[in-house]
Amino acid sequence: MDGARAFENGGAQRIRPRVVLASLFGLLVVASLGYVALKNRGVEIPATVVEATDRASVLLRRDDAASREQAIERLRVIAIANPGYVDVQAELAVALTLKLSDVQADSEWLRLRGDAIARGLEAAAKMRVLAEQVARRTSLQQEQEANARDMASLRVTTDTLRKELDVQLSQLSKAPESEPPSAAAARLKARALHAAVLAAPDSLALAERLRNVERAPHPWSTLVRAEYALSAGSPPESLEAVAKALDALRQADSTLLRAYLLGARVALKLKDTATARSLLDDAVALNPNHQAAARLIAQIDADAASP
Repeated sequence: MDGARAFENGGAQRIRPRVVLASLFGLLVVASLGYVALKNRGVEIPATVVEATDRASVLLRRDDAASREQAIERLRVIAIANPGYVDVQAELAVALTLKLSDVQADSEWLRLRGDAIARGLEAAAKMRVLAEQVARRTSLQQEQEANARDMASLRVTTDTLRKELDVQLSQLSKAPESEPPSAAAARLKARALHAAVLAAPDSLALAERLRNVERAPHPWSTLVRAEYALSAGSPPESLEAVAKALDALRQADSTLLRAYLLGARVALKLKDTATARSLLDDAVALNPNHQAAARLIAQIDADAASP
């Protein structure tokens, strides 16, 4: 069964009718947007290119790593063949930024895991039975080495992503004095998301600008605010406001899975494990291939089982 079919058929029984209706609505929206975009862009883009870009964008809604990589590869090909097509250049930047966000979240998890291993080694040193102490230290040292390798690998991935994004955002920054609103909005979306993931000072201002050009339910400006709240270490009151906005977005667009993952991360920051677990369960029900959600579920379960 391919990824698309698994995505469509994997939903839990309690949310399946909502998923089917939302998916059909989403396909109609994508089709209509492709036509409107083709008619309003400043450069003449073949309909097949517009449709291919829109199909890649739909893959990003699933939010799993495999679908995102597939979208990135498709968008790269289209972007190389159509360097003047702003929408695809911006969507490629968005896809790469979403990947960077997840890599940064994984890096943070590994850092916390490394701290926990270090505490375990300190505790092992105080064990009275020498044989048990040696066995425990050996096990923890092996975990520490594996953790260090994983962190080194993620650092390489982060550096590679940032370099590619620097090039992509540099191209998008070269906007003409006048261009169609759709192209300007695409540039703004890419710039705002990238700024949020890096916790840049102008993130919230860009999010507000994006909200002003988005239609309700303002999906990307809501996601931008959530990404910024997580990357910048926002206070609880800000996180609570973000959580409410994400909840409203999920009610309006139940198959935009990024809203579930970010909602779960925000809930964990607020130490609301029950809400986080519920959102992650929904994400996996909607897309069984969502590995980031599955890893967070495993982490929550492991933390609950530990003394």
